[in-house]
Amino acid sequence: MNKKINSKVFEKRFAKYLEHPQDNQFFKSCYEEKDGFFFLKGNLEKEQKKKLKGLYKAIKANRKGPVNFFPILVTGGIVAALVFFFTIIANPLLGNALEKGLEAIFEAKSDVRGFRLSLLRFEISVKSITVANADAPMTNLFQMAKTVIKLKPQAILRGKVYIEEIRADEIRFGTERKVSGALPGYIRRQDREKPEKPAGPPLIDLANFDAMALLNQEFDKLAAPKLYDTVIDTYNETAAKWENQVEAGKERVEELQAASAPLMNINASSLSVQTPEDIQKIRELINDINTMIKSVQGAADDVTKIVSGIESDINMVRRLEQDARNAINDDINLLKSYIDLGSGAAFEAIEPFIMDMLSDAAQEYVSYGVIALDALEKIKVMSNQLPKSDKPKKVPKVPFKGRDVIYPTRAYPAFYLGVLASDFTIDTWNWSFDLQGISSDPDLYPGKPVTLDLGMKEDGGSLNREVALTGSADFRANPSERFSVNVDANGFPIGLKNDFDKIGVGGLTGESAFNVNASGQQDKSFSIGAVVNLANASLVDPSGTIAEALNIAINRAGRIDLGVQYSYNASGKDDFKLTTNIADLFLEALKAVAQAYVTQAMADIEKALRQKIDEYIDGKFDSKENLDNLLNIAKGDRAAINQISNTLDSKKNEFEERIRSAANQATQQVRDQATQQAEQVLQNALPGGLPGLPRR
Repeated sequence: MNKKINSKVFEKRFAKYLEHPQDNQFFKSCYEEKDGFFFLKGNLEKEQKKKLKGLYKAIKANRKGPVNFFPILVTGGIVAALVFFFTIIANPLLGNALEKGLEAIFEAKSDVRGFRLSLLRFEISVKSITVANADAPMTNLFQMAKTVIKLKPQAILRGKVYIEEIRADEIRFGTERKVSGALPGYIRRQDREKPEKPAGPPLIDLANFDAMALLNQEFDKLAAPKLYDTVIDTYNETAAKWENQVEAGKERVEELQAASAPLMNINASSLSVQTPEDIQKIRELINDINTMIKSVQGAADDVTKIVSGIESDINMVRRLEQDARNAINDDINLLKSYIDLGSGAAFEAIEPFIMDMLSDAAQEYVSYGVIALDALEKIKVMSNQLPKSDKPKKVPKVPFKGRDVIYPTRAYPAFYLGVLASDFTIDTWNWSFDLQGISSDPDLYPGKPVTLDLGMKEDGGSLNREVALTGSADFRANPSERFSVNVDANGFPIGLKNDFDKIGVGGLTGESAFNVNASGQQDKSFSIGAVVNLANASLVDPSGTIAEALNIAINRAGRIDLGVQYSYNASGKDDFKLTTNIADLFLEALKAVAQAYVTQAMADIEKALRQKIDEYIDGKFDSKENLDNLLNIAKGDRAAINQISNTLDSKKNEFEERIRSAANQATQQVRDQATQQAEQVLQNALPGGLPGLPRR
């Protein structure tokens, strides 16, 4: 900085490389020109020298030119290495990683073939993707043919998986596998423990009615046996509760009787009261009696509490026993309602069979929905479990230079799938599949529910069947509705066999059209509704009162309109409702078929239940007698304690009266002696004695 610089060199080698006018002007102001050379001024301040030093560094950097070949070569080598890595090595690794990810989400074996990543187009192509069904290991959950995945470069550079679109040539569901797709340790949903739900009313063939058979079948549902069990257990517990206390009270009464006997056997009149020592002994006996009375009073309080407690418990158990007796009448009315055709219980009994039938028919399709919801939930949970990045380090503030340029930025979720779509034809069916908006952070992006549109239309078949499904699932923090589904279908024939065999029906045939809708809440509650229209309905081989009446109703109606509503309440009781146009017709037909059997069946039910209850409680009330005996013993102990107390009080009074009598006698003797002494003194003083007094 202190060297002289030629004026031409100063301009070409120094000032030329300072483009900012203010920096260029400051640099020149630090030098002075003499004889064609520039010299550094000697009067520069410290801050000026510091700034000038920084400008020298900038000048040296700018002299190197616009192109630095070393970084270019390094970058080229890195790019070549990346191309080699992704072409030769990374594709198998990434394909395997995709398999593991699918297995973690769907809990079944996955197979990804032909994985290829294109860095130039930011696309992934896969020849095939197969995922097994964890609950049916010998079938596939889905299979995807050649699939192209388009990625978003901006998100990839930030370490996020942002899939704009997945387009598959074909998607198949439920295809067969040659090897099991189960993973070790996984428990199938159908094998997991489920809470038992109470069954509906039994179906009764009144022509062959057996009251005792009905009673044995429904006995566990009746209230009276359960209440009698409670009564018997309460009697046993109450007897065991008081037995030791009554025994202890009895032993204490016997001890007090033995301890108080010597005091009560003393004859007060036989006690001597001649000397002060005799009086003191009597007082000590009174003190002993007082001490004994206190002990007796404490025992009397305890025995009284035992008696009151036993009486209170007996009254409580007897109220329970009365409730059990009253419950017999309620149980009789319940059993009668099964054959009281006007109550509607007979038609209500068919509901569980229809519910089971619909559940079996829809189980495969509903399971796909459950698996999909679980998979979407897992994507969000797995994202939340990823390690969070550390807090960014504070960067020291740099003095502002130049202009402030604001570049738009976007926060991406860890995983996002914009569209998964496919249009294809299998046999005579045209399929369309469109799934949108899967995100590991739905609150961040896209800020709306996941949507699914699925269409199936038969083209060229004889039935012209058609199904349209629209659904959504919302995994944001506070959704108003967790999921919703709507399905419309028509043209499907129904041929059910062995589904109604318990009511004497060999099968049901007809042609159906239906609508199904479902919605779920944030607390895991959900409801499913369906409307089914069955034309040309016919029962196969109806037999028995129920089946005969149902056949009459269907023939009169001509078609079946069925409404089904099932609600699952996470914090309460499930609700299943069935409505149909044949309900009233069915009841009327059932009344006509079964009326001849109803009166006798009701009488048989009452007789059978009372007999069954008598057999059930026979020999189980021993504790009731034991409890009565304990009460009598406690009352006897109380009477004995009272007798001891009364006897001690009487004996105490006798001893006190003996002391009072002795005291009165002693007082009279003193008075008589004083009188004699006075008279003697007077006689000695007056020889003739006192006038009017006889001489002694």
